[in-house]
Amino acid sequence: MAPDLDVRELEKRSRLMRVVTRRIALSELGNREIAQRAGIPPQRLSDLLAGKIEQFSVDELQALRDCVEEDSSTPP
Repeated sequence: MAPDLDVRELEKRSRLMRVVTRRIALSELGNREIAQRAGIPPQRLSDLLAGKIEQFSVDELQALRDCVEEDSSTPP
């Protein structure tokens, strides 16, 4: 059963990663500003954008998603 849990975890991270990277691409903010708002080093955001999904937990991806969501819902 453990492998099923790993697969589900990976699928969840993969979905979150797609959402986050799409929102980053659509954001008017630069990557450095997004990283700063998320409280992570810019290199860490670069790792995400490079597809290094194994380096991120579901919690980290959810926090990034929330950070980018806040930006997109804030009027200019």
